[in-house]
Amino acid sequence: MVGIVVVSHSSKLAEGVAELAQQMTQNKCALAVAGGIDDPANPIGTDPVQVMTAIETVMDDDGVLVLMDLGSALLSAEMALELLGDEVASSVELCAAPIVEGTMAAAVAAGSGLPLAAVKEEALGALSAKKKHLGVEEEVVVTAAPEVPAGEELRFNWTVLNPHGLHARPAAAIVGALAGFDAVLQIEKAEERANAKSLNAIAGLSVRRDDEITFIASGVQAEQAIAAFKVLAEDGFGEDVTAEPVVAEAEPAPAPLQSVEGAIAGLPASQGIAFGRVAFFQSVMPAVPDRAFAGVGEESNRLFAAIGSIASEMQRSAKSAKDAEQSGIFAAHVAMLTDPELEPKLRGYIADENAIAEQAWISVMFELKAQYEAADSDYMRQRAVDIWDITRQVMVQLTGSEGEGASVPANSILIAEDLTPTDTAKQDKEHVLGICLTGGGKTSHSAIIARAMGIPAIVRAAGAFDLLEDGQQVVLDGFEGLLWTDPSEEVEADLVAQHEAWKAEQAEAASKAMEPAITLDGVHFPVQANIGSFEDAEKVIAAGAEGVGLMRTEFLFQSRAELPDEQSQYEEYKRIAAAFGDHPITIRTLDVGGDKPLESYPMEAEENPFLGHRGVRMCLADKKLFSTQIRALIRAAAEQPNIQMMIPMISTVSELKYCKKLVEEAREELGLSHSNAPMNVGIMIEVPSAVLDADNLAAEADFFSIGTNDLTQYVMAADRGNPKVSELVDYTQPAVLRAIRMTCEAGKRAGIPVSMCGEMAGDTQVTELLLKAGISKLSASASLLPALKEQIRQTSLN
Repeated sequence: MVGIVVVSHSSKLAEGVAELAQQMTQNKCALAVAGGIDDPANPIGTDPVQVMTAIETVMDDDGVLVLMDLGSALLSAEMALELLGDEVASSVELCAAPIVEGTMAAAVAAGSGLPLAAVKEEALGALSAKKKHLGVEEEVVVTAAPEVPAGEELRFNWTVLNPHGLHARPAAAIVGALAGFDAVLQIEKAEERANAKSLNAIAGLSVRRDDEITFIASGVQAEQAIAAFKVLAEDGFGEDVTAEPVVAEAEPAPAPLQSVEGAIAGLPASQGIAFGRVAFFQSVMPAVPDRAFAGVGEESNRLFAAIGSIASEMQRSAKSAKDAEQSGIFAAHVAMLTDPELEPKLRGYIADENAIAEQAWISVMFELKAQYEAADSDYMRQRAVDIWDITRQVMVQLTGSEGEGASVPANSILIAEDLTPTDTAKQDKEHVLGICLTGGGKTSHSAIIARAMGIPAIVRAAGAFDLLEDGQQVVLDGFEGLLWTDPSEEVEADLVAQHEAWKAEQAEAASKAMEPAITLDGVHFPVQANIGSFEDAEKVIAAGAEGVGLMRTEFLFQSRAELPDEQSQYEEYKRIAAAFGDHPITIRTLDVGGDKPLESYPMEAEENPFLGHRGVRMCLADKKLFSTQIRALIRAAAEQPNIQMMIPMISTVSELKYCKKLVEEAREELGLSHSNAPMNVGIMIEVPSAVLDADNLAAEADFFSIGTNDLTQYVMAADRGNPKVSELVDYTQPAVLRAIRMTCEAGKRAGIPVSMCGEMAGDTQVTELLLKAGISKLSASASLLPALKEQIRQTSLN
């Protein structure tokens, strides 16, 4: 299978893109990231050695596709190829596709088993569907559907019920399900056909809800493909088709100026009451500098490096967004920045006009902005501010000038004509208590982000600039759409009461996430989080995590020229554990192998690394490596007794006993007995032998934790990265459920707790089943915790 490597200046961006790709493909592709640099003070940058390691991690005979930012990311990728040598580098392709959409398309293609050339082609065409959807006049080339011999076609007709049609996610589901069939497959809409094995081609058809489509198949496995498509369609292509599409309501006309005595009237955009002082804000576009033209190549490189850098920032904003709607706004900005039609226009302008990068960017983007402003739809006209936003962000990157007004003081009610999504997201909630816009709209992206941030806001408050003075005390009513400049005593008292009630409601909503998950019959089930670094701690605690069910220690070992020593590991384990107070933190020992090697610890390539020298097997073969980590854990546990150690990939009782022996040897060396430094030692249940011998393992272990991702693939003998067996990689398979029950029963007989930390733990559709099976606690990613807790609260064990 073709491997995918994502290279970014930001580790968070790279990880976010990878997470999105793996979610879209259900972890069916081999994907590695190389993001940021190992410098806490200045983490933004790229490291050629890190890129080389990432390539080596996913390299196999099918080759590797590397997607990256421009600028130093491109240079680092090129240098990584030099470090790898010609033989390995010949199997690696650097791809100029947009890093977000390109990775999505490449991951789907790679996960479907397509060759490197086809994967790269899919990535390069990643935005063609969006271009067509927006009605760009230039001809959009939909991936050509293969010719089908006449008279050999099988057909299946379907009315699409998906609320948003066949967008990226259902298209990915179709490609993943059909790519393995030996047949020519097409989807037809209104006499236009597209290759059903191409994500971009499907999306390019712009299939919407209630559209009639025809699935056409010919070839050896045409009948099987038709049957598979029928099942997929009836399942909504992996989506809930009962939801109604969101239709933007027509906004009422702006309220007349001074329609309420003592207040400026507008439209409510984000609920809440805010008391503060007027602070005017204006977003200014940096000027095009007066400098000499440096040549087509240099100007192009300069421009696309800036675009790549801002796209990285936008993707980071998408990942850290408060909700899916806000995240989607920034993801759309990334799509605008990386639109494949944009690059040739910019390069053409630079070459034809001998224009410097800044002038080319301004000219092309202002032309695009004008197209949006001339649109018939109010919704589309509001998107012009998004074009302004990304245009200004890139100009700031190019010129080094912020081009913005003064910083906003504390206790401010921000007054602006409109705010870009970036301007809104950058506001400090401790300073900006409310937002009043003279323009904008309830569906504008700035309003959406204000709602996501919990900042009261009104829009279309005509005359605000003329009627207000800087520093003036005002009250913003986001419920009624009013900015009070001179409220009566009665009105002010009512506003104070509303403000207090609103704040109380907010506090109650926040506290609910922190409440324990107790079933209807009064049983408390701890809900914990999976984390991969100290940076994850704050996020999962805010989401209500009652500790950590899985802390991956690989982050300490990755992207390093040398292995971390005992002291550095001890300090990090202690620091993370301290962040969780008395809540338990389960730290998994090093879990790497031939499928995910380390730069600092060379490992031989294996024909089947998932069944090879990995996890505890590798650690037991290197006593020094393993004992260093064990010593660090014991020392940390001596100061943070909430630490417990978890060993992955245990297959036999003898392995566990040897691990415990190493723990005791480390205790003797450190002079820290179990009474002085208590630390439970448990194991992950991931392989069938551990399930079948669970009673004997339970006699030696302090706890079990079921890793359902690996357990599922091992029980079903189905590689979760192989799309041809994807239907088997399902944790609801009877055999997997039986393995879970057997493990829980063994834990109950031995009197040890059994937790779960795999993907299944966060699936609320199986929560009741797991609790009744005997799982004592669940551990999932931060975003899943509130819903998981609520599901437990609605569950009865009787």
